Amino acid sequence: MQDIKGKLNHQIYEIFPTIIYRGEIECHQDFKKKYQEELCKYWHWAPELPRQELTSPENSGRYFLHHNFKYRKFFDCLVDNVREYLRVLLIDDSKLNVYVTKSWVNIHEENSPQIKIHNHNCSDISFCYYLHCNETSDKLCFHQTKNPNEVSGFMFEQTINKNNNLINNFNKFNCNQYTVLNLVPRTINRIGVAGDIVLSLKEGNEKSEFSMVDPSTWRKF
Repeated sequence: MQDIKGKLNHQIYEIFPTIIYRGEIECHQDFKKKYQEELCKYWHWAPELPRQELTSPENSGRYFLHHNFKYRKFFDCLVDNVREYLRVLLIDDSKLNVYVTKSWVNIHEENSPQIKIHNHNCSDISFCYYLHCNETSDKLCFHQTKNPNEVSGFMFEQTINKNNNLINNFNKFNCNQYTVLNLVPRTINRIGVAGDIVLSLKEGNEKSEFSMVDPSTWRKF
């Protein structure tokens, strides 16, 4: 059978895209001015732990920033973005409560260990907010362990010997990593707030089989 050298007429249907929402924290400047120094001290206050263990305050157990009333305005702005994200998905967010379950400060210095690929396993939605942003910044990268478009075993993988590779280049259909936006200059600290969010049905919507009932209805045994 003769190889077809030209391009055949075709269409591509992107049927299951993954959505990454990027929004604006309206109180950003005020929050940064008032609390950046305080948040840095909060992170660094762990004299009993070796510094190499402090890639995140999660390792020290300090992940409840959302319980500090001083930061209420920031978290209100954050939840506004969560609800806007839900509306992008055409969800009736008026039926849902938004719970921030964990939140912590991230500071990554130039000589800090690289943050490894990881999942936020205990959340419906995870968030990352940065106090610094610059066009020369490092980039935020999302990963997937297996590309559903890899129709034959390991065909999207690469080896040192390029002659053995099947893939010529990467695009949004064949990649396992996707860079979303520029973040923090490499020459300064990366300072931000990250955390986890869980959604529940508001009281009065218990008959719904979608999402979970609100924790106010739960009973601990």
